[in-house]
Amino acid sequence: MKVFPIASAVSTVVLLTSSLSASDSLDRAFQYEKQGNPAAARSILAKAAQASPHDARALMEYAEFLDRYGDPEARAVYRQAAAQSKSVPVLRRLVLLDLIAGDRAAGSEDLATYHAAGGTEWKTAGFSAAATVPETKQYIKIPGPLHSFGRMAAISPDSNPDEVLISLARNVVTNGYQASHSNDALEQTEYLKLVNRYLSQARELEKLAGPDHVLKIATCDATETGDLLRVLGFRMRGACGSDVVLETVNATRAFLSTDSGFPMAQLEQALRTSKPFTYDFSPTKIAVLYGPGYWITQKEKSEAEFIDTFLGDPSLCRFYLGMAKLDRQTADELKKAVPAPRLRAYAHVLDFFGGMFEIRDGKAVVPGGRRAVASWGELVGVSPDQGAAFFEKLLAKDDGWMASQFDALSRIHGPVQDYLTDSARMKRFYSALRGKVTSPGPARPVFRANADMMLLTTRLRLDANGQPHIPGSIETWKNLFINHPHGKYDARLTKAAPGWKDPDDVLEALFGLSRKSVENEPLKIFMALSDLDRNRTRPLQPATVDRLARSWKDYGSQYAIFNDAPALKDSTILAFLDTAASVEKVKDTALRQNMAGTMQSLTGLWQIFCRQGLIAQGQEDQTMAGLLQPFSEITSEKELFDGGRAGVKLLLTATGSTPAAGEMQERLLGLLAGVNNPADTDARDQMVTEMVRVLEAQRILPLDTILQLADNLDSVSRGQKLDPALAAKLASRVAEIQQPRSALSGAEKNALAFGYWTERHIETERKTNIRALIDKAQ
Repeated sequence: MKVFPIASAVSTVVLLTSSLSASDSLDRAFQYEKQGNPAAARSILAKAAQASPHDARALMEYAEFLDRYGDPEARAVYRQAAAQSKSVPVLRRLVLLDLIAGDRAAGSEDLATYHAAGGTEWKTAGFSAAATVPETKQYIKIPGPLHSFGRMAAISPDSNPDEVLISLARNVVTNGYQASHSNDALEQTEYLKLVNRYLSQARELEKLAGPDHVLKIATCDATETGDLLRVLGFRMRGACGSDVVLETVNATRAFLSTDSGFPMAQLEQALRTSKPFTYDFSPTKIAVLYGPGYWITQKEKSEAEFIDTFLGDPSLCRFYLGMAKLDRQTADELKKAVPAPRLRAYAHVLDFFGGMFEIRDGKAVVPGGRRAVASWGELVGVSPDQGAAFFEKLLAKDDGWMASQFDALSRIHGPVQDYLTDSARMKRFYSALRGKVTSPGPARPVFRANADMMLLTTRLRLDANGQPHIPGSIETWKNLFINHPHGKYDARLTKAAPGWKDPDDVLEALFGLSRKSVENEPLKIFMALSDLDRNRTRPLQPATVDRLARSWKDYGSQYAIFNDAPALKDSTILAFLDTAASVEKVKDTALRQNMAGTMQSLTGLWQIFCRQGLIAQGQEDQTMAGLLQPFSEITSEKELFDGGRAGVKLLLTATGSTPAAGEMQERLLGLLAGVNNPADTDARDQMVTEMVRVLEAQRILPLDTILQLADNLDSVSRGQKLDPALAAKLASRVAEIQQPRSALSGAEKNALAFGYWTERHIETERKTNIRALIDKAQ
C-alpha cells in the first residue's frame, strides 16, 4: 500500500522538474532570439518539444517560433500541439496553414476539428469558405505557339500559361521602355519593338493557317509556298527540287522567323525533297487575372487587342504585377473596395511593397499585431480594422515612404519587430525616413531604391537588455559622424550627433540615411560590425570598432574574413589593419603587389580552414597572428618568399597536416577539398583533380617545384651542386605564360585590358630567364 504514495511523490517531483526545465528552456530561447540568434533559439525549442511531446506549452512555443519565420514544419508542430490542447486559436491557425500549403484534405479534417472544439468561423460553406479563393482567371489568346512567343519575349520555357503574363509584365517594366532623348516621354526599347513585330508577323501566319490553325504546303510550286515565304522574309532561289535554296529577302522578318524558332530547316528540306510541310500554329491561351475587362476600358478593348494594350502601357503592366503579388483574398478585397483606376495610380507602390499586404476577416494584418493597430491607424490616417481602406490610404501616403516602412517591418518577426513597432519609435523612425521632401518616393525607380532600410530592420539584433546592439558604443558612432576621415555623411546628422545619448539616436540616423539614393556607408559599416559581434562571446572593443569604421573605405571588403573566427582577439584584428597599411606604404610597386597577394592568399586559406573546422578554435587567433607577423618586417623579395613559405607551413601545422617532401601542394589541395581525413575518398580525389586542372589551365607554377628549387639554391650556397632538372622544369613552365595575341582593335584592347601593372607583372614573369638568374647568383 505504501508503494503508491512514493510513486506519486516521485512523479510529482519529475513533473515539477520537467516544468522548471521547460520554462528555463523557453527563457533561454527567448534571450537567444532577442540577441539575433534564431538558430540557437530554434535548437533549444526543438529539444524542449522533443523532450516533452505531451507538453502543450512547449509544442506551442516551438510552433509559433517556426510560424514567425515561415518554416513549413510549423504545420506539423501545430498539429501536435492541437492534439494535446484542443485550443481553438491553435486549430484556427492550423486551418489557415493548410490553406497556405494547398492541402485541402487535411484542411477539411482540421476545419471539422476546429468546429468541434468551438470555432465559429467558416461554418456556412465549410472549407471552401475558409479558403475564399474563387477562381478569378480568364484567358486571352495570342497568335502562335507559346515557345515562339516566349523566345521573343524572354520568358522561361518552363513557365506555364498562368505565369506568362506576370513574367511579361516584369520584362516590360524593367526592359521595355527607356527615357526619350528629346523629352520626358518614354520610348520603346529594341526588346519591346521585337515583341510587337513578332506579334504582327504571327497574326499574318495565323491568317495563312486558316481555321484549323495548321500551316500547310502541299508542293513546292503551290501558291501557299510563296505567301508563306513572303511572311517569313525569305524567297526561293533555284528550281523546285534539290536546287532550291532559301535566301533572305526581308532581313527583319527573316530574323523574327529564325529567332522565334520557326522550323526553317524543315521547311527548306520539304521544298528540296518535294514533300508536304505542315506546322501547328494554334494560338496560345494565357491566363489574365480577373479577366481583360478589369484592366482596360471598353474603349481600349475596342481599339486594340488586350495584349497590344498591355505591351503599350508600362503603368498597366506594373499594376498587374502589384495585384498578382497579393494573396487572392487580399487582392479580392482591394478589387472590391477600390476602383481600378485609383489602384493603378499607385501601381509603383503596390508593385514594390504590396507583397506584404494581408487582409483577414476584413481587417489589415499589420506588423506588431493588435497592440500596434492604434499606432498604424494614427500614422496612416485610417484604422487597420477597415482593411482595404487602410491599404488604399497606405498606398497614397507620402509617395510610398510609409508603405516602404510597412514592408520592412512586415519582413521581421520576434523581439526586433516588437521593438521597432513601439508607437513612439515608429513615429520617430518614420519621420527620419520620410524627411521633409517626399518626392520622388522609393517606388519611382524601376528597381527598389531604399533596400538599405530593409537590410537594417532584418539584420538588427537586440542585446540581453532588450536594447538594439550598437557595435562599440554610442560615443564611437558620435565621433564617426562628427569627425569622419573622408568628409561628412550628412550635415544635419553631424550637427545632431553631439546630442546622441541612446541606441535609438543611432538608429534614427541610419533610418534617415536609408532614404538617400547614394551609397549608405554608415549602414554598411553598422551591419558588417554587427555581424562580427553576432557570434562573439565578447563584443569588439570600442577602440577596435572605431578603427574598423574609419578604415572601412580601404579594407571593408576584407572584414568578412573575421566572421569565420569569432574567437579572434581585438589585438589580432588591429594587427591585420596595421599590416595591410604597412604593405600599402611599400614604395616598390612589384614588391608591394607581391606582398599584398601573398598576405591575401594566406589569410584566405586561413579563413577557409577555419570555416571548415580544420583549425581548432583555440588556435585560430594564434595562427592568424603568426601569419601576419612576418609582413611587418619584409623589405625584400627574399624575405617575402621566406615569409610566405613560413605561412604555408604554419597553416599546415595548425590543421594537423605534416606533409613529406614534395607533398605540400598536394596537402593544401586535400584540405581545400573539404576535410583532412575524408571517409569518401572518391569524392575527395575528384575535387582535388578538378582543382589541379584549374591550376594547370592557368599555368600556375607548382608550389613544390618552387620550394624544391629554393632549397637546392640554398644548398648551392653551401657548396653543393645545382640540380639542373629543377631549374629547367620551372623555366619551361614560366615560358608557357603568354599574353593574349588576338587581332583586337585599340578600343577592344582597352576594354579587355587587365591594367598596366597587372600586365607588366605577367610580362615580367614571362620574360624571366630562370637559368640566367641562377648563373648570375652563383
